[in-house]
Amino acid sequence: MPTTVTVSSNYAGKDAGVYIGQAFKEADTIAKGLVSVAADIDFQIPIKKIAYADGRTAYACGFTPTGSVTLSEKLLTPTKIKNEFEICKEDLRQIWSSATMGFSAHNDRMPADVQSALIAEVLADTAQATDKDIWQGDVTVDGQFDGYIKLFTADANIVKSGNGITPAVGGVTKANVLAEFEKVKSAIPVALRRSNLSWIISPDVADKYETALIEAGVSNGLGGNANTGLTYGRYNLIIVNGLPDNTMVVYDTKNLYFGTGLLQDHNEIKIADGDEYGRLDGQVRYKMVYTAGVQYANSEDIVFYQSV
Repeated sequence: MPTTVTVSSNYAGKDAGVYIGQAFKEADTIAKGLVSVAADIDFQIPIKKIAYADGRTAYACGFTPTGSVTLSEKLLTPTKIKNEFEICKEDLRQIWSSATMGFSAHNDRMPADVQSALIAEVLADTAQATDKDIWQGDVTVDGQFDGYIKLFTADANIVKSGNGITPAVGGVTKANVLAEFEKVKSAIPVALRRSNLSWIISPDVADKYETALIEAGVSNGLGGNANTGLTYGRYNLIIVNGLPDNTMVVYDTKNLYFGTGLLQDHNEIKIADGDEYGRLDGQVRYKMVYTAGVQYANSEDIVFYQSV
């Protein structure tokens, strides 16, 4: 199916000057360092796991080993994804860029400012989609890879609903948000509480928490200081836009991995102008190819809360 170009503009004749993309986008999970990044993966890599079982006994002369060490691994296999589209330069000439493209019917240069704006928009959209797929992705959907939530849901050893947590029915509200936070905190394994944990929440949960604090007169919803982030006790709460509503996850960053081939692939688009390569069709083709996938090591060290 060819690329669909929809033009909605009342401006014609000259370069409009500024090309505005969609709303500001950012790949929160990677940009904020919320997962470990494993790059340069050709096909797949093992995520190593080591588990030690206590072998302490009462002292006696001699040497009698009783503890155990279990080595295991999970495989991180990134999915290969492509994004291809093409643009007819005439569409841009008629609406925006007759001056920069040239007034002659034979002058078919693609303006650098238009191309830069288009590439920036595609890269930003890719970053947003990748961030969402890190958490909500499903490889059975064309162009996606399996995200953490799909993996968590299938893993009975994750601390979650039915295994240490009973989420509120019907979602998180300003009335129950504190109680739900307490459920999550209580479910954090004791050994994990000494780690440098990431406690991430979906934007709607953050809104409910801020509202509850404001209505209680505790603060302005930002921990009492507009220059600080949200906190719950000694834990910092990090908002991740890629999470679905009513979701919280607590984990050690070293336990969760995002895998890819070359990181630069996420910022590189190859361009082929048909008029320069002998096709003489007035089309410019763009192609982006990259790999992406996620995995984690220790199931029992992840607290996954989701209310439905």
